Amino acid sequence: MAKNTHAPEHYITGDYAVGTACFSLVDTGRREVLGRADGDRRIAVRLYYPAVREDTAGCERAQIFSPNKMAAIRKAYHIPRIPEEQNRAEYYADIPFAPGQFPLILFSMGYNSYVEANTYLLCTLASHGYVIASVGHAYEAVENDYEDGSFDLYDRTINKRMYTSMLGALRAQNKLLRRACSFEEALAQFEQFQRTYTPYIKDRVPQWERDLLTALGAVRARYGEHLDEKRGIGASGHSLGGCLAYYLCRYHDEFSCGINIDGGLFGDYPDRTMEKPFCQICCRENLNVVTRPFVGTRADTYRVIFDRMKHMGFTDAKFYIPIKALAGGLDPQELFRHLTYCHVTFFDRYLKGVGKPFDALPSEFVRYKRIV
Repeated sequence: MAKNTHAPEHYITGDYAVGTACFSLVDTGRREVLGRADGDRRIAVRLYYPAVREDTAGCERAQIFSPNKMAAIRKAYHIPRIPEEQNRAEYYADIPFAPGQFPLILFSMGYNSYVEANTYLLCTLASHGYVIASVGHAYEAVENDYEDGSFDLYDRTINKRMYTSMLGALRAQNKLLRRACSFEEALAQFEQFQRTYTPYIKDRVPQWERDLLTALGAVRARYGEHLDEKRGIGASGHSLGGCLAYYLCRYHDEFSCGINIDGGLFGDYPDRTMEKPFCQICCRENLNVVTRPFVGTRADTYRVIFDRMKHMGFTDAKFYIPIKALAGGLDPQELFRHLTYCHVTFFDRYLKGVGKPFDALPSEFVRYKRIV
């Protein structure tokens, strides 16, 4: 088998092979307000799950991107060509689940991203015995595919609604990101920022919450026999999807722990103490927009700071967009080593109840700290 040179060197590190399946659903009665603003809200889901290695014999690795998604990503990221080898991952479409039941993790993409944006990370988790449902949000993704063969693209009119004042938001954001302040001070300033400049994003958080809960219901209905929810459900995501991981843990008892990958904590939150373990991952420049998990919590809470990183670099784009201004200067293999370590170690401890403590992995560029 040819090696994908645009992928992590090793990402199937667990005992299982990885299967994948795609499906979509309609949230009946919730009218779509984006795109053509017709019909009910649609949701796309890609599942990653543990499989038996022997069952992959003779199987062809599954594609990451459909032709429509490939074209949309190339256009969005100004990529002239994505080789076919780069469009294959170490997972296999619709092969049987491994025997047994496995913990479930819901994963949410970032804004104007796509369901497969963290394919390598989610494959790693599945190989360690997790079922992961990655959820796509209609017209807020680069592209979403649906079971009936249709697809939708990012609604570019959102760009005009996203900020009340683009110039004012940039100025306020730069001021917030550069200021040295306490967790509480940073949170207060971020609250003012989202109320003043990003009410649109703030108001989308409950809609994404509903997308995720609707997807959860469908995953349970289709794959419930393979799920182990005795210790609850895990949540993770990148950017606004990472915000949703915190939001779900804060609002819903069935979510027991979560990880936010560099997502500003938009949305409204109840004035009550957080009781669930949480890990906040971020690049250094975003420190002041991710302090909410460290204010008002009694649970195990961790902060992992990546130096030489940019926001987009926390996705698989790190492997095919070499522009440091977009993805950061940290070596992609080093980034991936720590990102997978955080996820596997954290969820093993808090979702499976096994494994070693969440201790720091030695690095010159990644800083680990337990806040609570």
